[in-house]
Amino acid sequence: MTYIELINRFWELDECWQFSCCETRLYFYLLKTANRLGWEDNWTRSDTKISSDVGVSEKVMKVARNRLVQAGIIEYKQGNGRGNKSIYSVKGSPKGVQNLPPLRNPLRNPLGIPLGDPLGTPLQEKPPTPPKEEYKTENKTKKEPPKGGKKESTPGELFPSAQPEKSKRIVKEIIAPTLDEVIQYFVSQNAPERLEDWQEQAEIFFNHFDSIGWKNASGVKIERWESKANLWLLDHIKANRKKNETDTQERDSDSNRQKLDVTRNLEELDRKWREEHGIEQEPG
Repeated sequence: MTYIELINRFWELDECWQFSCCETRLYFYLLKTANRLGWEDNWTRSDTKISSDVGVSEKVMKVARNRLVQAGIIEYKQGNGRGNKSIYSVKGSPKGVQNLPPLRNPLRNPLGIPLGDPLGTPLQEKPPTPPKEEYKTENKTKKEPPKGGKKESTPGELFPSAQPEKSKRIVKEIIAPTLDEVIQYFVSQNAPERLEDWQEQAEIFFNHFDSIGWKNASGVKIERWESKANLWLLDHIKANRKKNETDTQERDSDSNRQKLDVTRNLEELDRKWREEHGIEQEPG
């Protein structure tokens, strides 16, 4: 078959195979290579060289190459051993194997003489029909990904569809309070009535968290400093209340001890007075 007939034959097969962009580019690359080499029966090329010239990855190139072999328009033999290149040939080339059927609509030259095989050439069998699952291109047999699943990219697709950008989380800016704001918050929580040294505690609270950059024990920025201030205030109110109770118990204990000491002193004075005056102590 001539060069133009090979091209027309490819587009006839494309009607049923519907070759992808990568498969089309790979076939015409191999066709151009065969033409430059004078239509030799076969030639060698490395996978790295072909994928680089076609402009796709080796994985995508191999998928496209397998479809062209299945369509029966190229032949391919993997090189054996490390460093051996693969062997290629275009079916139907002028010096290759003439195993393709003639064109259904052969291209005619300006004189009206068909460029295909001469009249009387017996018809050969049609090329193999592609399997049903491979009849359509990857783009037309796409399946919707499951809900929540990740959409897979098509192996032979040169320009995969753009993925929607994930919405970025808006980080709220955290503004540290001033000492006046902390004092005003303590006042709003009735700290003057609930805590004696409330103003001192407000200053201690501010100086403590300001020195560590307003972060918690885990090193995370404090988003609501008011809640921290409220906990600080409650803790010190409880501590003062417990201290006051302890002081009250100690004062009561001291008072009872003093009363006991006075009673003992009076009894001792009474006993001495009775001894001096010779008065016996009444029983009971």
